[in-house]
Amino acid sequence: MKNFRRAIRDSWHFWPSILLATVCSFGVAALWGGNIGALWPVIELTLQGESSQTWLSNKVSDSEATIAKDHEELAQSLAVEGAVTEAVLERRQELEASITKAEGQLAWRQWMLGLAVNYLPADPFRTICCIMVVLVVSTLIKHVLMLANDMLIARVSTSIVRSLRLRVFSRGLHLDRRTYDAYGTSGLLATITHTSDALSIGMMNFFGAAVREPLRIFSCLIGAAFVCWRLLFMSLVLAPALIWVVSFFNRRLRAAGALILARNAGFHEVILEALNNLFTVQAYTMEKSEQKRFEDVTQEMRSFSLAITFYQSMSRPFTELVGVGMIAITVSVGAFLIVNQETHIFGVRICDAPMTISTLLIFFGLLVGASDPLRKLSGVFTSIHLGGIAADSLYALLDHPDYVRDAVQPITPPSPHQRLTLTDIGFHYHPEQPVLHCVNLSIDYGKTIAIIGANGSGKSTLLQLLGRYHDPCTGSVAIDGVDYRQMRIREIRQRIAVVSQSTELFNRSVMENIRYGSPERTDEDVIEAAKLAHAHEFITTSLADGYETVVGHSGQRLSGGQRQRLALARAILRRPEILILDESTSQIDMTSELAIRETLQRMKGQLTILIVTHREALLAIADETYEMNGGELVPVPRL
Repeated sequence: MKNFRRAIRDSWHFWPSILLATVCSFGVAALWGGNIGALWPVIELTLQGESSQTWLSNKVSDSEATIAKDHEELAQSLAVEGAVTEAVLERRQELEASITKAEGQLAWRQWMLGLAVNYLPADPFRTICCIMVVLVVSTLIKHVLMLANDMLIARVSTSIVRSLRLRVFSRGLHLDRRTYDAYGTSGLLATITHTSDALSIGMMNFFGAAVREPLRIFSCLIGAAFVCWRLLFMSLVLAPALIWVVSFFNRRLRAAGALILARNAGFHEVILEALNNLFTVQAYTMEKSEQKRFEDVTQEMRSFSLAITFYQSMSRPFTELVGVGMIAITVSVGAFLIVNQETHIFGVRICDAPMTISTLLIFFGLLVGASDPLRKLSGVFTSIHLGGIAADSLYALLDHPDYVRDAVQPITPPSPHQRLTLTDIGFHYHPEQPVLHCVNLSIDYGKTIAIIGANGSGKSTLLQLLGRYHDPCTGSVAIDGVDYRQMRIREIRQRIAVVSQSTELFNRSVMENIRYGSPERTDEDVIEAAKLAHAHEFITTSLADGYETVVGHSGQRLSGGQRQRLALARAILRRPEILILDESTSQIDMTSELAIRETLQRMKGQLTILIVTHREALLAIADETYEMNGGELVPVPRL
C-alpha cells in the first residue's frame, strides 16, 4: 500500500475539497444517529399520550424527587454516630454518584423543557408532527451533505487519476525502446484505463466511504452508549467474530481483484493484436483461432469476476448473521430487564434503573443503524486494497529507471555537424546473443551511405542506435566528437528524420501527417515537400479532399506506396541533418523510385543520408556501401 499512500499524498493540494468533504461526512454521521435518536420522544409521547411539556415536566419532577430522596438518605447516613462500616461507605459513595448523575439529568431536562415550552405545541399529536417535519428536513440535509461529499471526493479522485494518466501517457511517450518492449502497447493501455479506474474507485472510497461509514457507526454507538453503555458492551461480545468474517472475505476479494487487474494487459493484448492485424487474420482464415483466444481470456476474467461476486454475496449474509446475533443479545437482555424490572443479569449490573420499552427500542434502532454502514465497509476496504494494487502498477511504470537518459550537463555540437562517428560499437538484447560487435564507421556531413545485409543481421538495430533509442553496450556514437550520452535526446532526434518500411501515419489529414514534427512549416512548404517525394500528384488527383483528406487509422485508406511517399515528404519537410531511409521504397513502383532517386540525388551534399535497401536504384547514389554481416560492418567495394 506504499504507492497508494503516495497517491494520497499527491492529493493534498486538493486539501480544501478534502477538508470540506470530511466536514460533510461528520454532518452525515451526526444526522444519521440524530435521526434515529429523534424517534425516542415520538415513542415516549405515543406510549404516554402526553404532550412534550407535560412529559418533560414529569421527568423534571422525577429527577427532583430522586435528588431529594438521595439527599435525605445521605443525610441520614451521615447523621449516624459511631463506627462506619465499609458497606455504609460504599452506600454513601453510591448516593453521591446518584445525586451527581440526577443533577446532570435535571439540568438537561430543564433545558429541554424550556425549549419545549417556547417552541413545541402543547398537543401530543402536533408535537409528533413537528418532530416528523424536523426529521424529514434533517434527512434532506443529510442527503445534500452526502451529495456534496460524493462530488467533492469525486473531484479529488478523478483529478488525481487524470494527473496520473497524463503522467503515465507522457512516460509512455518518452520510454526507451527496451522499457517499451517490456510493457508493450497492451500493458500501457491497461495501465492507463482499467488500472487507473481501480485507483480512482479506491481513492473515492478512501476519502469518502472509509471516513463517512465509520463515523456513522460511531455516531450510533455513541448514542447507544448514552442510552446504556453496559448493554452496549454486552452487545459487542460477537464483534470479534464479525471482524473475522469481514477480514476473511476481504482477503478472498482482494486476491480475485488482483488477478483481474493482472489479466487486463493480456485482455488488451488479444484485442489489439487481432484488430491491428485484421488483414493477416482474415488472409490466413484465423478468425476462429483469434475468437477462441478472446473467448479464453474473457472466460478467465469472467471466472475472477464471478469469484468476486460470490465472495461479496457470501459476505453479506454472514455479516448480517453476526449483526443479527448482536441485536438478538441486546433484545434478549433488554426484554429480561423490562419484564422482570431488573437492573442486573447474572449478577452483572446493566443499568441503574429498570429499562423502559422506549429505551430498548431506541437502543435497538441505534444498533441497527450501526449495522448498515458496517456491512458497507466490507466492499470499501476491498476497493481500497485494489486501489493499492493499481497504484503499485502505475507507480512502477512512473518510477521505472530510464535506460536512455539525458546528460546532467548536456553538450550541444554545432549545427550542422561535420562528422558522425561510430566507434567500436557493441550491442546485445541478451548477453548470450550479441547483435553488433566492433562496428566502426565515420560519415562526413553531406555523404550518402548505403547499408545492405540479410534480415536479422543488425541493420535496424544500428539505425536505432543512431536515433538513440538504445545506447550501445560498448563503444560510442558521436557527433563531432561529442558522445550521444553527453547530449539531450531531443537534440539528437531533431537532427534526424527517419522513413521506415513500416510507415506510421495518424488518423488525420494528409496536410497534418506531412507537417507532423514540423508544425512551423507553411502549407506551401508542405506542398513542395510532397512534390519532392512525388506524392503531390496522387494527393491532388486520387484523394477526394486532396491535402485535407483524412487517411484513416495507420493510413489504411492509402496504399503502401502512397503511405511511404507521405512519410518521405514528412522527412523532407523536417529539413534534417541526417536522413535515414530504412527500406523506405520497398512498396513503391520502379517509376516512382527512380523519380525519388533523382530527388535524393539533388539533395546530396546538403545533408547526410543513410540508406538501408536492396534496391539497385538507390544503391547507385551512395558514396559508400557497407554490408552488415554477422554483426560486423564490412565495406563493399564499388564496381
